[in-house]
This record gives sequence, structure tokens and C-alpha cells, in this order.
Amino acid sequence: MEYQKSLRHFADVGLADGAAKFLGNTTTFGEIPDDYGTYWNQITAENGCVWGYVEKTRGEYDWTGCDLAYNWAKKNHAHFTFHTLLWGSQNPQWLRELDVDETKKAWTDWIDAVKERYPDLEMIEVVNEAVKSGNNYHSSFSSNKLIEALGGDSGNYEFVVTAFKMARERWPEAILIYNDYNTIQWQKVEGIDLLKKIKAQEAPVDAYGMQFHETTAQGTGYYCLNTSLLKRSLYEAHEQTGLPIYITQYDVGSTDDEFQKKCYQEHLPILMETDYVAGITLWGYIYGKTWLSCNGLEQGCSGLIKDDIERAALTWLKEYFKNPDARYGRGLADGATKYLGNMIADKQEIPEDFQTYWNQVSPENACTWRVVEKERGNFDWSECDRVDHWAQTNKAKFTFRNLLWEPRTPNWLYSLDTAETKKAIEAWFDEVAKHYPTLDMIEVVKGASRNSQGRYLSGFGSNIGLKIIEALGGDNDDYKFVATAFKMARKRWPYAKLIYNDIDYYGLKNNLGADLIQKIQKQGAPVDAYGIVASSLVQGSGPVQCVNAERIQSGIQEIYDKIKLPLFITEYSVGTDNDSLQKACYSEHIPLFMESEYIAGVNLWGYLYEVGASVWVDESNPGLIKDGVDRPAMTWLKEYFSEHFYDAKNMWYDKGIPIHPLDSLDSAAFEQTIAIGDKNNGKISGKLHFEQNTLQNYDVLDLHGVRLGRLSAYGFDAAKEILKTSNEVKNSGVYFLRNRTTGKIQSVRVAR
Repeated sequence: MEYQKSLRHFADVGLADGAAKFLGNTTTFGEIPDDYGTYWNQITAENGCVWGYVEKTRGEYDWTGCDLAYNWAKKNHAHFTFHTLLWGSQNPQWLRELDVDETKKAWTDWIDAVKERYPDLEMIEVVNEAVKSGNNYHSSFSSNKLIEALGGDSGNYEFVVTAFKMARERWPEAILIYNDYNTIQWQKVEGIDLLKKIKAQEAPVDAYGMQFHETTAQGTGYYCLNTSLLKRSLYEAHEQTGLPIYITQYDVGSTDDEFQKKCYQEHLPILMETDYVAGITLWGYIYGKTWLSCNGLEQGCSGLIKDDIERAALTWLKEYFKNPDARYGRGLADGATKYLGNMIADKQEIPEDFQTYWNQVSPENACTWRVVEKERGNFDWSECDRVDHWAQTNKAKFTFRNLLWEPRTPNWLYSLDTAETKKAIEAWFDEVAKHYPTLDMIEVVKGASRNSQGRYLSGFGSNIGLKIIEALGGDNDDYKFVATAFKMARKRWPYAKLIYNDIDYYGLKNNLGADLIQKIQKQGAPVDAYGIVASSLVQGSGPVQCVNAERIQSGIQEIYDKIKLPLFITEYSVGTDNDSLQKACYSEHIPLFMESEYIAGVNLWGYLYEVGASVWVDESNPGLIKDGVDRPAMTWLKEYFSEHFYDAKNMWYDKGIPIHPLDSLDSAAFEQTIAIGDKNNGKISGKLHFEQNTLQNYDVLDLHGVRLGRLSAYGFDAAKEILKTSNEVKNSGVYFLRNRTTGKIQSVRVAR
């Protein structure tokens, strides 16, 4: 494939949340229903972004409908598809009156305006419906001078090539899509022919958008499109163009609920489970508000919700997405609401089949302070970037490990006094935030708890010359320096999951890390989760054995009862050359972790048995694959996930991970603006009910989703009044308030 790109992140909404491909829908007659994110994690503005809608009068742009969908995607961590740059239909009326030169100028002005408004588009339908059948194009390209203005058409669609090249100049990182209809059944040959011709002219096309309205047929009877025909059409389109496929407009227009359900049952599994289909957009979901009219019987008959009640097809869809096959290709735990990950050891190449097993990754030490800033002020991100890039490319979760851990602080830090140490820590946090502004999970501090002798588990305070504790406020048996680190992290990453990570020496009983968290919680530290380094679950002074599962289970309950936070198992390993012992521990511990209602994710510590890849030697190597062969523990893991996935109690962490803000500020005050995008993958719990007399925190966002600051108020109405009268807002326009705890959003118009 010459220029294939992939989506860079997962959404955190919709039925397909966590899947390797999205399931999206469109705006509904210029509106987005409140429950949109319950079902869909991608959005297309039905006609809100088309040229004829946006620029009715030349030089005057109305982005209302397009902004609505774009901003919804930003705020809900969903995917947005721009539909469309060049289309023979729905162009401005004034375009018909222009000559060739003025048409070229108008088109260039149009895409430049789109670029200025939406510089970071993820997916763009660059050209829509340009297939030529006989003497006519699929849409009305002949009604103006666009073809001539963009290079003509000698039979090779040169004007389409020009449009793609101009789009690539403006959006070098976007997925550029050619989109058309009748390409599944009636004119699949013509669609493939167009793509072959424009690729031969080096058009930078990344994907083929197939609308797939031809889901039903009439004649000898009313039936769903034959599944064999669908499979063959998808295969031929991919095989002959070399492109991934997006299903851009799937709908089943029928007043018969059961018939609509039947088509969804036959078609959607094929689309979701075919690896070269990269995403699916349904075309409308509110009955009565879609473009299909069922031969005049009822308008909007392709809708999936009728009179506020789910039709049978939507009910079936919800059940289908419990099936891991619907969530193609992200490791053993693909489709579960908690991850099963692994780590990349220092200097270890990332195995080609890593994503076959793991859907989360942690670097061993590549992101630690000592590795990145060996010399003060000189930052080398190459090794950390390598792992982060793999996670982005393969749609896996990435955990930043870690900000403060005494054994991995730079050597030059030991020579600094308290004031300089504080300055160095702040600079380190700032540089990480600058380089990785949208981190999802961050291990902020590791190993800061003290044992019964008063010694810190990871050495904090034990090295003469290291002033981290003093620089961050000291420790008067309250771990204030840890609380300070979390507050510093929250200011830089307002939406990330901030994790305290600690070593467990006692089989999860009498856990020291839980005691630390209790103390920093009392100081308002915004800690969101507890990461437990579970590498000491093998014991015995005589015969070595696995720590008893009952002890671990009661320990998990004890920890959760203390801190009321979700737990991550961050470094589970059974380092041994004894295959039987390793398998025995995995089979006793992993089901406990995966099935616990308190544990949100599991990160194993070691994949390939590679002596020298890290600190291990043969007798303590935790690797699961040796010399290319699965060790028994790995074989057991695969069997466990295959056999137990469908059990409802397994692998489902449904509590959400609330993001804890800093303490409320004065209700009229804004925080300093933080330069951070709104693309985090964190999930904000929306289950809590807040009364109007409870002080709540709100993020203030502009139309582009840029966070301007935070305010506190007693409910949305009060927050709106504060925003309208605040001197911090200098310009008129529409702004958005997002409740930091529930994630709910409301708009407010400010006049200046």
C-alpha cells in the first residue's frame, strides 16, 4: 500500500468503544441528540460541512453545522469525518456563474478556509461521487467549471487527482478518502477503475469510502443484500485498489423492524470482522429524521430509534458488541473493558506480533527522568517515542512510566540544593507535558511509601544530596511531597488518569501504598488510581509456590475499602525458569485480576524470554515465549481468554475511572491556560448525581475545543452567568462548559 494511514486513538464513547474500528453515525437534521455517545463513537455532519451549506454567499462562511459535529467529536474523544471537500452536488449557487479561472480561485479559497478552521482533521472525504457512468458523473460536476478548473478529465479523472494533491498539501497527516455510492453492487467496476487511474497519477488517496446504501433489493422479493456478494465486493475493492475501506453511509430503510434487524444481523458482522474495513458510519438513527422515505410510505424509515424506543436492529447491535469478534484485532483482551498489556524492555525491539496478544504497553525505563535527561536541559525522547509511536500506530493504550521514581532520577540532580531541585522537577514536568500533552495514563510517583523502619520502598530520602522530598514540601508523616507531585501533574494534564504506583511486598495485605494514598487524599491530591507492582506473588522458604488466591482477593478488597479508587496491576510477573510454577501462578492469579470488579487493567512484565534484553537472567526470566515457542503460561492465557470471554462476570470494569480535579478555586477565577489538546482517552465517570447546591468544577472551552481555563459554580446556570460576566473572556461568541466530573457539556453565548 503506497500511503496508508491509520486512526491515531480510540474513542471513549459508543457501542464500539475500545474496538479496533469505529461505529459512527451522522448528525440528525443539524442536531446531535443527547444520547448520541451512548451508541456511536464517530460522527459525520450530514450536510453541515458541504461547500454549498457553508459558503452560500461568496466569502461569507457559516460553520455552524460543521462546528457542531467537529466539536462534539473533540469533547467526547470520538472520531470526526469531514464530508466533503469536492462534490458535484450541493455547491454554492453562485459557483455556476464563474469562469474557469474564478472557479479555481473559489475552490482554492474554499479548501484554504476549511484548513484554517479545521487544521487537524483526522479523516477527509476529499472527493465525493465522481464516478463517470456513460456520459454522466455520479453527481453534477458538469453544472459548473470545477472539472476544467482542476485539470480536466481526459478519461483519467485528472480533476480528482488535483483535488487530492491539494488536500495533501494542507493536511499532510489526515486520512484522505475517495467516497462514492453504488460501489458494492451496481458500479463496483467503475469505482475500482477510478481509484486505479488516480493512483497511477500519484494521487495521495489513503482509503476507499463505499457508501453502501444498496443494503436491500426488490424484484422477486424484498430481501437483504446477499452476504456472498457483499464479501466478494469488499474483497475485490480492497484487493484491486490496495486500499483500506470505510463504509461511509450504511442504512436499511424499512418500516418492518424485523426485516431491518435481519439486514443488520447479516451485514454488520461482515463489516466489523473484515480486517481491511477500517470503520463504519451508519446514516441516520432517529426515525423520521433520515433521508430515506421507504417509497413514500414514511419519511426517515431507516432510523434506529422510533418514538424514543430502540428498534430491533439497535437492540441487536448492542448485544453484538459484547462479542469480541466485533472488536477485531487488539490482543487477547480485545473487547474487554479492562486491558491486558505488557512492557517493552530497555533496548528490546518491539516484537512484530506484540499486538496479537497485548492491547496496552508500558516502556520499562525509556520514559524515566534519568534516561530522558541524562544531562540537565538536554532531553532525548527517542526511546520513549518509539514505544508511544507503536501504541498510537497499533491503537493500544500507552502508560507513561514514570514522572518521579528515586532509582531513575538523573545523577546530576544529587548536586542541587532544595531550590534548584524544585526548579529542575518543574522543568521536567513541563518538558514531559510539552512533548506528550495528551497522555492518557501517567504513573506520577512510584515507591514513595515507608516501611515499619521508616525507609522509603524506592529509596526516597535515603540518598545524601537528593532533595526531592524537601523541594516538594517535605514529609511530616503525611507524604506531602507526593501530594504536591500529583497537583503539579494535574495542572499539566487535566484529563489524564494519574496513578500512584507502588511495590507490594505482602501479598496485597497490610498494603503500604494504600496507606500513603489515604494520606495524600486528605490533602486534596488528585490521584485517580492505584497501580500495584505485583511481582512478589511467588513465595516460600522451602518449595516455592504461588501466593494463595484467597489471600490476594481479600487483599484487593482491603485496599479498595481504604482508598475507593480503581486498581491497576502494573507489573505482574512470575520470574522463573520453572514452566509449571509460572503456569500455576498465572492460572491462579490472572482470573482473579481480570474478574475483580475493582481492577481496571493488568500489565504483565515480560513477553519474550530474552536474556540480556533487560536485567534478567535465566532463572528469573518472566518471559512467556521462549525460542519462538509459547511457554505453558502463555498457552494457558490464550485458552483462558478464548473460553471465558463471554461470561458476563469476566473482564468487565464498568465503574468508570473518575478524573479527580484540583480543589475548587474561587468561583469567578480562572486557572492559567494550559496548552493541551482535548484528545485524551481518559474516561470520566458520569454515574454520580450532583445536586444544585453542590459546588462543581467546569472546564471552559472555545468553539475549537481549546481549554481556556476552569471555573467553579453551583450548577450550569450559575456557571453560565459567571462566564458571561467574567473579564477573562475577551471576545463574543459561543463557548462550552464541561462538568469535570460528569463530562456533561452545555453551550453559552457570550456578548462583548
